[in-house]
Amino acid sequence: MPLLIVEGPRKAGKSHLVSMQTVCPVFKFDFNKNFSMWGLEKESTETHFWGLGKEVMLHELNKGGYLKDNWLLVDRGILTNSVWGVFQKRVSKQQAIGDLTKFSDLGLLENTRFLLIEGKWEEQRKKDIWDIDDTRGEEERSLFLSFSQALLDLNVPVDTFHNQFDEDSLKRFISLLQNITK
Repeated sequence: MPLLIVEGPRKAGKSHLVSMQTVCPVFKFDFNKNFSMWGLEKESTETHFWGLGKEVMLHELNKGGYLKDNWLLVDRGILTNSVWGVFQKRVSKQQAIGDLTKFSDLGLLENTRFLLIEGKWEEQRKKDIWDIDDTRGEEERSLFLSFSQALLDLNVPVDTFHNQFDEDSLKRFISLLQNITK
């Protein structure tokens, strides 16, 4: 089963778009709950490698053919782990790009396509323990763009979708998914 991984900065509307579509089944790892349950620290390398381990498992299952039938839409994945690894000072940018390169070298990005969501919801929200980092949106966005380019340089497909937070955006998102998955 090919993986379609939806990525992008906080407040870009990823989870909303994903939850409103019916084209593909969805997997969303509850990072916040698990992060809290395991007592991890925001800036620890353990948190980076804990998230990376989840990504390795998902991509190994895909590569091994254990995920079957159609596409699986994943709400956040390896790019988020890379971006937040650097954003939270868990690892260097060089280390994060090295992780992406290892994924590629191991064939873990085969049958994987990324969809980078661009957009910014301006209203305040109370979503999770990471809300404090919403003020650093441009830094996060810049890292997503940089790591998306690293994937493109590795010949991994990355599409960009501009979310305007309206009904037309949802229709365009669903149409894009239908075109990708046909």
